[in-house]
Order: sequence, then structure tokens, then C-alpha cells
Amino acid sequence: MWQKLARTLGALVLCSSGVALAPSSPAAAEPGIQAASLASTIALSNCSASLVRFPSSLDTDRGLMLTNGHCFEGGFINNGVVIQNRASTRSGTLLSSTGANLGTVRADTVLYGTMTGTDVLLYRLTTTYASIRTSFGTTALTLSATHPVAGTSMYIPSSFHKRIWNCSINGFVPTLRESQWTWHDSIRYNVGCDTIPGTSGTPVVDLNSNQVVGINNTLNENGQNCTLDNPCEVDPDGTTHVFPGQAYGQETYWFNTCLNSARTIDLTVPGCLLFGASGGGGTTVFSDNFETSLGWTTNPNGTDTATSGLWERGDPEATTSGVTLQVGTTPSGTNDLVTARLAGASAGANDVDGGVTSVQSPAITLPTGTLTLSFAWYLAHLNNATSDDFFRVSVVAGTMSTVVFTQAGAAANRAGSFATASVNLSSFAGQTIRLRIEAADNATGSLVEAGVDDVRIVRS
Repeated sequence: MWQKLARTLGALVLCSSGVALAPSSPAAAEPGIQAASLASTIALSNCSASLVRFPSSLDTDRGLMLTNGHCFEGGFINNGVVIQNRASTRSGTLLSSTGANLGTVRADTVLYGTMTGTDVLLYRLTTTYASIRTSFGTTALTLSATHPVAGTSMYIPSSFHKRIWNCSINGFVPTLRESQWTWHDSIRYNVGCDTIPGTSGTPVVDLNSNQVVGINNTLNENGQNCTLDNPCEVDPDGTTHVFPGQAYGQETYWFNTCLNSARTIDLTVPGCLLFGASGGGGTTVFSDNFETSLGWTTNPNGTDTATSGLWERGDPEATTSGVTLQVGTTPSGTNDLVTARLAGASAGANDVDGGVTSVQSPAITLPTGTLTLSFAWYLAHLNNATSDDFFRVSVVAGTMSTVVFTQAGAAANRAGSFATASVNLSSFAGQTIRLRIEAADNATGSLVEAGVDDVRIVRS
């Protein structure tokens, strides 16, 4: 994973053979094969990206921007974590086929992002495909709905470097490991497909169909074994293989397996392949939508410091102060866990004040196997918040407490809106645990609200 090593190079198109071509040259295309170009690519501050659409997308749908999970503006996404439906202000520069800057496109939401199982990040843009085409004359690349094929000729158009690599698919790796992350069914490139730092997030485009079949994400830089920037291939028995200079990508047809009838990523769709999916079967180990009391305990350790806005189960009342703070509706049913459900006389009457408030689940005995925790959540605050304020979920096992999800505050207005999080709990398999949820207004006083609903642990 290369974003930290990105460096600027000249605006050339470089084939894997080392032959330089003008970016607009159509001579590289044979009859019936698309000409490789930089069209529909988007340059980010630290990575490459692309303007993409699902096969079922409509012109009236908002555009999508695809890059790697490790290109997330908040840094690398921890193993076992999914970011879904989270507000974002990410922007990038849309390029023409020759690499000219066409203008800026902006995102408002991270639809899905993870570095577990795969390494992808998909944003929703603020403008529709029709508007983008009218403004820039650009049509989005289509995410192929089928598994890529070994031996396929493809190209890798990096918007960060304004360069194109012409390569081919040299098979697939069932398990690819790099540092704490493991990826499945990764695309292996042909020898000599020497992508470089800064090409992270670049689409892998099939030359025959001109559809996106993958996303470029890593290369073994110096022959180390399974370390950061040095991925290794892992056999079923755990044996690892290292190939210095070998580059890899991640498949993108998985997105299409998780689309519902509204063309929205839905991890409950049967057959969904993205990490965090629950629609492919599995056994529910624990579930709570807070419509009845299952025995969650507030201030379980007797150490909470908050003086108001304490966690409680109930029907929340909405509060606003320029933006929505406490959300008055729930993802399901009537009740949720919320930091003081009543609105009070003003937005700041019953918000979290004075420190930390916590609530803890009843004991949950986890079976062996692959375990996924999912929950709906929000953290809302005004621009008087700081990074000392937070929303946090921990797993408590015996005397040990492990933070598995956290969101810090910031000096900006953050509207309350439920998002979905997924966390891999497989490392706790076979143990009896409790889930602890915390919200904090620390340091200087600020207006902070939080909510949780639909907590679920599934064994797959």
C-alpha cells in the first residue's frame, strides 16, 4: 500500500515494456479493443481514483468515486472495520482522456469502505451522472458485474501520476496478506507490470469491455514477508510466498453482489460478498433493537464523569441547533440507546456534559468461527467540539477492554445521522464478552449527542 510513498512523475503513458506513448495515442488499441486513456479518472491528494457506475445506475443517480480503503482521508482502516454511510467532504480533480484537468468533483458520503477481505472505498458524489456529463463531457466507467478472467489484457490509468500501465491478469491469489490485513481472491498482474507508489486506487480496466474489473492496491517493494508494503501470498496450510516486485489489485464485481433494488449497497442482500455482509446466511449470536430491555447497564464500572446526557433506552426526541443533533427517529422500531432521550428546553439542555457516559451489554457467549458485530450509530456535535470528544465501542472480556470502533469529535458541525458499522470479532471467538458503548464531552464544554440501535453479532 503506497499512499505514504507517492511521488509526482511526468504526464507520460508508460507501457509495461517501457515504451512511452503520448496520452492521446489511439495506436495502442487493436480493432475491437478499447484505447487505454485517463478518461473518467480522478486525482486525489494522496491517491488515484475513478468515476464509476453500477451496470444498473441511472443518469439521475449521484455519481460514485472509487479508490482504495487505505486512501481514506482518515488514514488506514483497521482490520475488521467497515465504514458505511459516513459523511465526507472529499474532493478530487476529474481528468480528460489525455490527463487534462476538467474540474473538481466532491463527495458527501462514504458509502462503503474497508481494508478487510478487500481494499476498497466508494464515495457518493454531490452531482448526478447527467450533470457530470453536461459539465465535463465525461461518462463514468462501469463496474463489471462478473469475475475477471485470467489472461485478460487490461490497463491501469493512474490519475495521480497521469500515466497508464498496459498489463494482463496473471491469475488470482486466494489469500493475500499485508501487515494486519488479509485480502481474498486478489488479482495478480503479469511480471513486469511495475506499478509504483501513488497508483493506489487506480481502476483496473478490461481492454475488451472497457469496464472496471479491479482496483490497484499493492506491490511487494523489497522482498519482506507479509509486512506493510510487502504483501505475501498465503497457502491454505499457512505457508507464505514472497515475490519481490509483484503487484496486485482487488476485484470490484463484489459491489454488484450487494446491490438492492434501489441500486444501494445493502450488506443484507443474499450473496453479498463484501465484508460485513449478513445476507449470505449465518447464525445470529446476539441481537438487540432496544424495543425491550435485555439488561444493558449504565456506568458499569462506577467511573463515569458525565453530569448530563447519560445513556438510556427509549423513544428519542429530536434536537437541532443549525443542524440535527439528537436524531428523533430510529433505524428500526421506536426505541434506541441515546444520550438522554428528552429534548429539554434547548438543544444543550440534555446533551452529554462533564465527561464520559457509558453503557454495557449483558454477557454474550461467543461461539468459535467468523464473527461480525454490526450496529447503527451516530455522533453529533457543534463546532465547539474537540478531538477529546468521542463515540466508542469496546469489547470487555474478563479484566481486558479492547476498543474496536471509535469516532472522535472535531471543531466542526457534525449533524446527527445514523450510519452502519461492522467489526470483525473473530479474535474473541470462544470467549464470554460484554459490549461497552461510551460517549464523551471532554476538555472544554461542547454540545455532543450520540445514539445506537440494531446491535447484532453474527457467526458465518
